[in-house]
Amino acid sequence: MGKRTAVAFFLSLLVIIGYNYLVAQKYPPATPGVFPEQKEQPLPSPIVPAAQPEKIGTVNPALLKDAKEVVVETDLVTVVITSSGARIKSCQLKGYPEERISIESIQVQLAKETLQRERNKLEVLLKKLKQQPRMAEMVSLAATIDADFSPAIIIPDNQDASVALNTELYRCSQDALTLNEGRPSGRVVFTYADAQGRQCTKIYSFSNASYAIELDVAFQGWEQSDFPAGNFLVSCGPDVGLPQAQQGRRAQGYQGPLTYFRNAQQGWVRKEKYTRQESNTFIRREHREGRPIWTGLENKYFFSALIPSPSLSAEAVVVERNKFGEQKVAASLPWQGSGPYSLRLYLGPRKEDRLKELGVSLEKAINYGFFDPIARLIYRLLVFFSGWTHNFGWAIVLLCLVVKIVFYPLTHRSFESMQKMQHEMKSVQPEMSALREKHKDNPQKLNKEIMELYRRKGINPLASCQSGCLPLLLQMPVFFALYAVLYNSIELRGTPFLGWITDLSAKDPYYVLPILMGISMFVQQKLTGIGGASGAQQEQAKMMAWMMPLLLTWIFASLPSGVVLYWLVFNIATALQQVLIRKKQEAKA
Repeated sequence: MGKRTAVAFFLSLLVIIGYNYLVAQKYPPATPGVFPEQKEQPLPSPIVPAAQPEKIGTVNPALLKDAKEVVVETDLVTVVITSSGARIKSCQLKGYPEERISIESIQVQLAKETLQRERNKLEVLLKKLKQQPRMAEMVSLAATIDADFSPAIIIPDNQDASVALNTELYRCSQDALTLNEGRPSGRVVFTYADAQGRQCTKIYSFSNASYAIELDVAFQGWEQSDFPAGNFLVSCGPDVGLPQAQQGRRAQGYQGPLTYFRNAQQGWVRKEKYTRQESNTFIRREHREGRPIWTGLENKYFFSALIPSPSLSAEAVVVERNKFGEQKVAASLPWQGSGPYSLRLYLGPRKEDRLKELGVSLEKAINYGFFDPIARLIYRLLVFFSGWTHNFGWAIVLLCLVVKIVFYPLTHRSFESMQKMQHEMKSVQPEMSALREKHKDNPQKLNKEIMELYRRKGINPLASCQSGCLPLLLQMPVFFALYAVLYNSIELRGTPFLGWITDLSAKDPYYVLPILMGISMFVQQKLTGIGGASGAQQEQAKMMAWMMPLLLTWIFASLPSGVVLYWLVFNIATALQQVLIRKKQEAKA
């Protein structure tokens, strides 16, 4: 690659990396309560004042002592449901080990932390780490600290009923449920009756082969007057899983509420956005842009969603974020008698085939950004190759070679033009040096004479940019899309490659791949002649030949090893292509 091409390549990479860091959103831990009452904030979208007090939905610790825990085991998950409010206390995903976090690093954070709430979160995390090995947990640390589990049922303007439905002890139909291939489905029934004889029944139905959980809620003996607002809310959150900031990773990309709305013409996914003025404040919003098909909370790899039955015709979605940055969502359902009201819960990975199983466009939760269509094609190729190799590392290698082959004619023509341009420039170097010496005190005259020299020799000074930068820019959509896929695909999470690379989604622990990538880039520049300039530009060219590989090595050192592996293979393939072109031109000469 020529000097200008290398600069364009470097700047493009900076844009890729910078984009991901600039859009990163961090979500610190959560406060008690489902829908706390706070002062309304000025927001770009409609806000509905909170009618409930701050502690609504929180569990009385005295009740927790007597609460039973029903454990449901399937081939995919281990779910723990507490009889206090009949809510999900834990949901661990089998096949997805918890992130490897250093106990020592958490202890260091704990020693530095001054906020009691953060100290509580770190202490809970330490306790979990000492119980290793663990599977990925869908219930957040914030929910665990406050016993603020979901799904919770909130009745607006009826605080007593809301508190009772989410804190009182329910009777359980059984203490445990185990599903397998011989018993593919089963259910657990929870029933609560208050002093007035009103009953609330929650029926959780499980399938051994699915991450989806069916939930049927019935209100026996309840009247219209018990629902003053004519509706009730079913909530999800706070947050989902373990925050990346406490995995020792920088939060990348969007993490938070997602809702899929649909009207007669189209469907669209809404992400929640906040202004700088809304930081460290309580936010409550109600969205009625269309019919909510599903709503939920996502992080980089996992998704927790509420999917109301089509017969319920959900009215709106309520989004809340407390001053700690913890977020919740809730579906607003109209009161239609005693029920039952049917919903589905999805607690599982952001994996396309799993999300498609539900048939409600849940796969739209996966979005790779501006070049999403290209990224989805790349993702399918990656999955296809992994079926051959049974290793996503080798699948990345194959994918890189396929991309290289597709763009081979374009890059081959580009490299040949660059080599020709370098040869032409080298042939006029003596005359260029003479002109510089002759007009060293007159820059305007020097530029005019150089352009005249180019015209006489038939040299196009823009050919280097046209042949080098333009083909590279045409490949940029593929680079952007591929970066997004490799960085966000759950298939790479915890996936080993060779030897020391035990997780393609994490950085190389020994920085071997980034160093090799830097070396490959240096070799590639040597092959294209960068650093071999003469005259006044010689020192600049040499500095670039060393600086760019070093700087890119530093940038790639913190990136997932799957991303670094791709660029390393791409550099090696490009270097081999340049060697072939050089030998071909030497043979012609």
